[in-house]
Amino acid sequence: MKQMKHVFSILFLVLMVTVAGFAQTSQVTAVRAGKMFDPKSGTNLTNQVVLISGDKITEVGPADSVKIPAGAKVIDLSNATVLPGLIDGHVHLTDIQGGLQHQMMVALFSATSSLNAGFTTLVDMGSHGGGYADVELKKAIESGLVKGPRLVTAGPIINITMPGSATFPLLNSPMEPDIEVNGPNQFRAAVRELAKYGVEHVKIHTTGPFYFDKDGKMYNQPLPTREELAAVIDEAHRRGMWVASHTYGGEGLKEAIDLGLDNIQHATAADDDDIKQFVAKKLPITTTILDHRQDEPDDLKKFAPYSRYRLVEVTWKKMLAAGVILGWGSGSAPPPGRVYNTECNCSHGVQAEGFPIFVKWGASPVYTLRMATTVNAKIIHWEDKVGTLEKGKFADLIAVAGNPLEDITEMQRVKFVMKGGAVIRNDLAGAK
Repeated sequence: MKQMKHVFSILFLVLMVTVAGFAQTSQVTAVRAGKMFDPKSGTNLTNQVVLISGDKITEVGPADSVKIPAGAKVIDLSNATVLPGLIDGHVHLTDIQGGLQHQMMVALFSATSSLNAGFTTLVDMGSHGGGYADVELKKAIESGLVKGPRLVTAGPIINITMPGSATFPLLNSPMEPDIEVNGPNQFRAAVRELAKYGVEHVKIHTTGPFYFDKDGKMYNQPLPTREELAAVIDEAHRRGMWVASHTYGGEGLKEAIDLGLDNIQHATAADDDDIKQFVAKKLPITTTILDHRQDEPDDLKKFAPYSRYRLVEVTWKKMLAAGVILGWGSGSAPPPGRVYNTECNCSHGVQAEGFPIFVKWGASPVYTLRMATTVNAKIIHWEDKVGTLEKGKFADLIAVAGNPLEDITEMQRVKFVMKGGAVIRNDLAGAK
């Protein structure tokens, strides 16, 4: 017995020495922020210090009250504005071009392009033919195999047998980019498949083909039945997942509202009654606009003078005035499907072009920054992890040279990116 106690005493001492040694050698990083945007107050705090250990923030506050430990690595952003890492609430990392090996490379390129632009968290809204590439990429990022942003994964979109003009298969069935199902039981099975392969939320289309009539009214064809949509929502919630939908308007939107869908994407043709319901139910709407902007020339060829981009401006302004919870999403996807900037032939990495558009439509710079930080963090249920620079949250922060509260286009010129305490990009003079 005495020998056992002696052994345990030795083991305890070894453990204490090891822990003490780790504590002494653990690198602390201190970020000096000349200005630091605080989404909660909506102001820039001046002369702040952020202390980081590992991938988490350990302390934040004024420089005269937060002591930088001896030996800490100091990053001097005294001449910059520091902000929480941005959250893009609607992206697609893959497309249907090429095989799965190609898809993985596309996913990594898409994700890192957005990370370098300051989007430290991306919410995937469907793989568009990439299978579970988003899930595999997330695993690779979290294991340290590759560098990338935090990902909220969706895998393939769940859809009914879609109306369209598909080619009838003679010898081989074409590969379907989505999980194509019909009937409540098949919808439940599809959700279970997503859960099996590790996705975190479900993406579904509740509206499909659309057109504008001669008076500019948009008509949207509903897709799943009420019973099918109810089955998806119920099964997802049973599996601890939330549900997002591609929804423009009409019956497909009203059913989604009524059945308690968690997050509606677009809401392009929401009417006044829909908007009242958004407010009453505190239902968040993530309206993508850059994709509508890209699609406008084709819309005008068919429906001039009407287009989704022109309609969504009117709808979004109404939602803003009514107090709808508005998330920030870009709709970015790999080319050739989505090209927001012809110079780079890309959409990932330039999605901050959306900030000045929202400001032009009546939002304050503070409002738009909250959309991409605290609001989106709450929508994805990560408000305890990201969205603000606070003790205990991930050390995801970015910096710009100017003041985005005075010039929101600064968000298109991110100069510094840190994710989880690791510097991804540093283009600021004077930063160490």
